[in-house]
Amino acid sequence: MPLRSDWSQRPCPIARGINEIGDPWTLLILRELLSGIYRFDEIRENTEAAENILSARLKALIAKGLAVQQPYSEGRRTRFEYRPTQAALDALPVLHAFALWAEKNTPSDTPDRALTIVCRECHERSVTGESCSSCNTHFTTENVSWIRPIYANHIPRPLSGAS
Repeated sequence: MPLRSDWSQRPCPIARGINEIGDPWTLLILRELLSGIYRFDEIRENTEAAENILSARLKALIAKGLAVQQPYSEGRRTRFEYRPTQAALDALPVLHAFALWAEKNTPSDTPDRALTIVCRECHERSVTGESCSSCNTHFTTENVSWIRPIYANHIPRPLSGAS
């Protein structure tokens, strides 16, 4: 969803980036797409977004080139999955940095509610966002996993790749 002001032509790259992905719902949807959640109902469940909000944000992500819509059949009805594009995959270090910043600066009273970044090369927890703090592997959705608070017993799996 566009911001109240259009910052797409501003000289500052931070302003332009906010224009594209600065909406809170958009960041949560990107989190889902990058973790391999592609179907509308699953995205809605994990983000707790209202259907109209989610629908509008997914359309905006498609229009901005951050997601593509792919049909699939479930019964007789054709439905759609939303897959991240390379532009969305390029946002992975941004989401990591934001999560790490939030862990440090917005403490939770429940320590097990952290998003943990796990390197699939060395299987260690990383405290940096762009590359593994243990083995220095540059993170991609193929070699990093997230252990998310809503999946406390979830076994790490690779994040999804681009379409």
